[in-house]
Order: sequence, then C-alpha cells, then structure tokens
Amino acid sequence: MIKYLDKMLLENKYYQIKEMKMNQQEGIFRLRLLPDCDIYRGHFPDNPVCPGVCHIETIKECAMRLTGKKLSIVSIKQCRFLAMAAPSICPEVNVTVGVCPVEEGFRVTARISEEAKVYVEFKGLMRV
Repeated sequence: MIKYLDKMLLENKYYQIKEMKMNQQEGIFRLRLLPDCDIYRGHFPDNPVCPGVCHIETIKECAMRLTGKKLSIVSIKQCRFLAMAAPSICPEVNVTVGVCPVEEGFRVTARISEEAKVYVEFKGLMRV
C-alpha cells in the first residue's frame, strides 16, 4: 500500500470505503458515512450534517486513491453544494471522480450523490 494512504484525514474516521471501481481516469467510490465521528458531534450535535470542507477533503482523498499520488488542491473552479447531506439522511453516498492529467497536475471533476440526488459538484485543479 502506498505510504501516504495511511495518513488520510477522513477515511475510516468520517467515512469507510465499501466499494471502489476505478480505471485510469475515473473512479466510483461507494462510501458509508460514520455517524459516530467526532466531526458530527461538533457540526451539529442534535442534527448532524456533513460539513462542506469534509466533502471537499473526501473528494481529494478519492482523487488520491485514483491517481496513486499525494495531492493538494491548487484551485477550485467550481464547488456547488446542492443538497444537505447527513448520515441520517444518506448513510451511504457515491463519490464519482474524474481526473485529467495537465501540466500543473490533475484537473479533477467530482460529484457526491446517491440515487437521483446530487449533494456536491466539484471542479478544480490538484497538484502532486
């Protein structure tokens, strides 16, 4: 296993990967949100919701798994939060990530969704 994958911030704390389907430029990750995570106790204890920053970090971690490289976000061209996600509403989500190598790193597009509902759409640039 690649060394940096052991240092993921959210994997196995905020979410667990149930299933992965990947090829060179696209990955679909089925994630289970972990409602006992400390993040939910602070965001909001009586009605926990997924923080936007955690959605973005989850997308980055899935892109890292897809590329096999440690990535940092250089810029975000678009990040739309279309619906509120919470472990009680959607205990499992799909994260679809597409990567395209460019001179500066990888152009990344991603979506967090379940069935017909889209929670987040992301477009940005990540660098090794």
